[in-house]
Amino acid sequence: MQYNSIIFFIFIIASLLLYYITPVKYRNHFLLIINYAFYSYFDYRLTFLLIGITSVNYFIGEAVRKSRTDDAKKTYVVLGVVFNILILGFFKYFNFFIESAKGFVSILGWNINLDTLNIILPLGISFYIFQTLTFIFDNYYEFIEGKYTFFEFAVFASFFPTVVAGPIERASRLLPQIKNDRQFSTENIKRGFALITTGMIRKVIIADSCGAIINHIFADPAYYKSIEVLIAVLLFTIQVYNDFAGYSSISRGVGMLFGFDIMINFKQPYFANSVSDFWRRWHISLSTWLRDYLFKPLQIKFRDLGNWGNALAIMITFILCGLWHGASWNFIIWGFLHGFFMSFAIMNKKFKDKLKSLITSPPVLNLLQVISTLFLVTLANVFFRTTDINHASQIFGQIFSFSNSEFAFRFIKIFLAYSIVSFAFDYFEKRYNSDYFLAYIPAPIKYGFIISSWFLIFLLIFSSDKLPFLYGQF
Repeated sequence: MQYNSIIFFIFIIASLLLYYITPVKYRNHFLLIINYAFYSYFDYRLTFLLIGITSVNYFIGEAVRKSRTDDAKKTYVVLGVVFNILILGFFKYFNFFIESAKGFVSILGWNINLDTLNIILPLGISFYIFQTLTFIFDNYYEFIEGKYTFFEFAVFASFFPTVVAGPIERASRLLPQIKNDRQFSTENIKRGFALITTGMIRKVIIADSCGAIINHIFADPAYYKSIEVLIAVLLFTIQVYNDFAGYSSISRGVGMLFGFDIMINFKQPYFANSVSDFWRRWHISLSTWLRDYLFKPLQIKFRDLGNWGNALAIMITFILCGLWHGASWNFIIWGFLHGFFMSFAIMNKKFKDKLKSLITSPPVLNLLQVISTLFLVTLANVFFRTTDINHASQIFGQIFSFSNSEFAFRFIKIFLAYSIVSFAFDYFEKRYNSDYFLAYIPAPIKYGFIISSWFLIFLLIFSSDKLPFLYGQF
């Protein structure tokens, strides 16, 4: 059930009406039903896998909570991590490791007979495994107060606004909201609708329109000229942001309609003045998960190495971050590049500070930092978007062929148009310090903008091919 589909709107309206006429004490029961109904729409068989993972992680998390010794807690945490890695490894990485092993031994001149399997990748498995793992970790760190029932945890694990592509909620943050009574609030409806509107604009109007162009060019880069391929790379930076930020806004908006406060997942990442700052603003639910549950333990382990230890912890974290995104060497390279950019900045801080001191104007310095950060992020995005290393090489080769194009000005205008609209949303989010800024705009302008936007959204949904959410594949 894609967010950018009519069936989704019907599902939300019907569920919302039934939810609020259901007595408060039974709302979680109804919520669990619609959670599983939503996920089963994609493939009902995979719902049983979700229930199985939910069950194991709940009982391991409870074992951690009840343990009286630190050694026992650590044992259960390791058990939980191993279980989830094995599940994720089988469904997501089994064929990747088989193919990589065959490729490696073939370089040595050997030949091994290893077959890949026709494995279905369960929708959102990376997201809901990371979300359910927080129950184990948060019990270990004693971030969770009190006991939660299996039923409450099942609602958390299958929570339909986040189960497919996040944001990755923490057990310590969302479980208390599930336990508490949630009353109808007109303010939540207004804010939720504002978030859904901006999310749909980002996804349907900006991201999908960019995607239609990008898909054609990336499918056959040799057919296009230098500037055309370059613009496609730049447009992908706009697409992937608006696609995922749009999804996150819709998720937050839907959650708000049902009385939940889902965490903010993006905070104007293209205003970042360093790659580290970018990751404090981009996919915040994942970056903070990696920071708290992976980077910090690694940082403590390597603390005797000083800056080298920090750099090593960052590299390991982001290589695994790349692997989390997909079973491909391209994703590993993408993660490696982000880790390298941040590690390089740490190891060369004195040189970096010296360069910054040469520019006396703070606005000029900030602008140069933002531009250089965008350049590095866009460079890494080539590996994120391409299917393999050869495909990435084709993209770079075509860009540096410096071939002329009679459509150069047209492509530049297209890029500028989508960039301006995208950055306008970020500007207003920053100005109002809120991602539901539409709720604060004066009434005549707000209603005119909302009505015209929804008219265009529905027109595009009905008249063009709907592109899936990019992060839905992870």
